[in-house]
Amino acid sequence: MRPTVSLTSRTVRLRLTALVAALAATYIGISGYIRSGIGTAAEDSTHSLQAQLDGLKPGGVLRLTPQDYYHSGVLKVRVPDVHIDGNGATLHATNDASSSVQLEAAGVRLTNIILTAPTQGKRWSAREQHKLVMSGTGDSVQNVTIIGSAAAGIFVDGAQDFSIRDVSVSHTRADGIHITNGAARGVVQGVRTELTGDDAVAVVSYLADGHVCSDIRISGVTVEGTRWGRGISVVGGRGVSISDFAVSRTDSAGVYIASEGAPYFTASVDDVSVANGSISRANTNPAVVQGAVLVYSGNAMAVVQNVHMSNLRIAYTPATAQRDVAIVTSAGGRVEGVSLRDFDITGSVAAPLYSTAGTGAYVASGWSRNGLGIEVR
Repeated sequence: MRPTVSLTSRTVRLRLTALVAALAATYIGISGYIRSGIGTAAEDSTHSLQAQLDGLKPGGVLRLTPQDYYHSGVLKVRVPDVHIDGNGATLHATNDASSSVQLEAAGVRLTNIILTAPTQGKRWSAREQHKLVMSGTGDSVQNVTIIGSAAAGIFVDGAQDFSIRDVSVSHTRADGIHITNGAARGVVQGVRTELTGDDAVAVVSYLADGHVCSDIRISGVTVEGTRWGRGISVVGGRGVSISDFAVSRTDSAGVYIASEGAPYFTASVDDVSVANGSISRANTNPAVVQGAVLVYSGNAMAVVQNVHMSNLRIAYTPATAQRDVAIVTSAGGRVEGVSLRDFDITGSVAAPLYSTAGTGAYVASGWSRNGLGIEVR
């Protein structure tokens, strides 16, 4: 039996005032537009933000108040054809194990937002730990900044017809952008990465997934250092183009095109183009010998073929890298139909080209070193 509670008029007024303030913090207009004003440094906004995301209708817009929000749980966008406008807000993840924001529905737009997570700690790998996950069809991300991630900065998990434009990713514990699980018809444009924990931008197709990433266009990418891994990589994929890029200060190769064997067993590479780019001071880790550009096949169940590279500028590759460009095979892997045209090398003492694939696997022409034409074989 509940006790009888007697409320004074002053108490009633205070409670009504608090209720009105709470209702004013979030309002929904007749057009489906939601404005959020929830979240303080002392408040976890996971539940309130998720409720607003779930409350959207197709075609609706959620516009956040430009302030700091804190979330200890995963946030999921499950309603299709909505626009999440961060409006300059920052979402801080406070729990590595459940730190992601996930775009699951089709036709989702995410813009004008900063997503953060702690930059230090162990490297995680589950879906819930990548800072931003894209898995729908027709999803787009633009004007988004990611600072820190327990795993990858953006994890594109089988998404179709996706776009990532004008995005900055830094200080992740895994890849900056990781595209995998048969993701297709995607655009990555105008991305800047800094000191990612592994590859800056990677297209990766695992044989175990049964899907090959395809038709991915990567352009205008700037890579400013990796703490481990490569700059831009295609490790299993078909129909991938990389153009107009600048890569510098990578731990390993600046550009890496490969099919890997154990323990990863990635798919074949076919029809990949790399053009109009610069690679400076690549392969800074003396314990890793890859060079500025590495084409590699180490999987007897796959082949790396039809890889066309042109108009690349390579500068200041350290002596410990041993070569500027390499084509390497191992464990029964095969390389076929590689073209290397118009490479300009400056400030390097490494060998310009090293290959274990045999001269029939590639053609090279139009190379120069410190302004003088050279012949490479």
